[in-house]
Amino acid sequence: MMHRTILGILILCLPFQLFGWELAKEKNGVTVHTRNVEGSELKEFRGKTKVKASLNSVLALLEDNAAYTTWLKDCKKSEAIRTLNSREKYIYIWNGVPWPLDDRDFVVHSVFSQDKTTGAVTYTMRPAENVLPEKKGLVRGKIKGYWRFAPKGDEVEVTYQVHSEPGGSIPSSIANFVVVDIPYETLRKMKDKLEEPKYKNAPPSPLLAENPTVH
Repeated sequence: MMHRTILGILILCLPFQLFGWELAKEKNGVTVHTRNVEGSELKEFRGKTKVKASLNSVLALLEDNAAYTTWLKDCKKSEAIRTLNSREKYIYIWNGVPWPLDDRDFVVHSVFSQDKTTGAVTYTMRPAENVLPEKKGLVRGKIKGYWRFAPKGDEVEVTYQVHSEPGGSIPSSIANFVVVDIPYETLRKMKDKLEEPKYKNAPPSPLLAENPTVH
């Protein structure tokens, strides 16, 4: 019994980050947490913020895949390469990385869903295999994660969580920097992007219309 008590005390004294997320940055209304992923040199990140926008505006932005280059950190090219249905598609993303490393590209299987009780929307992202051949001069990586948008009064709470397997080898100094910089800069730019009339005045999303009980 004594041994169990001592063990319990020792566990409580261990740093919290060993068991989960560690706060890496908090600035301008954006928080970024990271955590280690077993067997991976790159940490998983989770960025959160709130935006003064409607859910329709946010969905208009996320559905405009080609415009990711204007707000998604380090994105050089993005396009929907195959649409399976109104809620499911394959998206190609080309990301720049610091010299002298080769740029990375990703083929993402994106699936839209909505919680009919809360109204929260999720875009789940998983790596897609054998959809697009690898390109010369680029290293094909893998992305797994999600975007989640939860209505909170006149705001939307945004969560951007991703773990990436970028392929090849990335120095730890660069890896540790990008997993904080990417979500922070992406969410910061998202706030500004949502102020553009194209998104701010977006009409009702047909994706939400498929859930008539959610307001």
